[in-house]
Amino acid sequence: MNAIATHSRYKLGGKKVEKKIPQPKLLTYHDYVKLTPPESRNFELLNGRIFFIASPKPSHQDISSLLHTFLGFYIVGNKLGKLFAAPMDVLFTLHDTFQPGLLFISKERLNISGESKIEGSLDLVVEILSPSNDTNDAERRPMSYKKHIYETTGVKEYWLINVEKQTLTLYKQIDNELRCQKDIQKNEVLKSEIIQGFELKLSNIFE
Repeated sequence: MNAIATHSRYKLGGKKVEKKIPQPKLLTYHDYVKLTPPESRNFELLNGRIFFIASPKPSHQDISSLLHTFLGFYIVGNKLGKLFAAPMDVLFTLHDTFQPGLLFISKERLNISGESKIEGSLDLVVEILSPSNDTNDAERRPMSYKKHIYETTGVKEYWLINVEKQTLTLYKQIDNELRCQKDIQKNEVLKSEIIQGFELKLSNIFE
């Protein structure tokens, strides 16, 4: 990654001149709330910049809905915590507020859920790669950045679902890094360590 230039150095009349280059302001959560319409939740704040989120496609929503149903019943039935679905603002850092597809907070840590947002590290994050953000470089880069933020803020488990390939990549937090544990195929079974005892054959969500 290239470093950001903060000063310009040049010669003027034989003298060395150093001039500070104005830097773009990194927006905060407070700015994000002021600048985005309250009736629309199609925005995220990534590294101090506001990004518009395109509405998900039916295939995306279908998978999200089915996974929310299976996962939700298990979490509620075993009184493990709370499962939330987008849109839901999650403040990870001063300059990063995302809306993960699905997120889980264990009952011991429900204090991070406030009135208007969730603020703190999550136990589980689920993101769904629609065909657009799987093949488009402009869309893939923000997804890569989000994984980095999930990693550095201590997300314990991360599921990345690929709609077209019908796979789920499971990442686990190990030594401050979200490491890939397995690419789970449609005919295989998903087993979570964070949500102990939860198992799901992926063909149940990839119909």
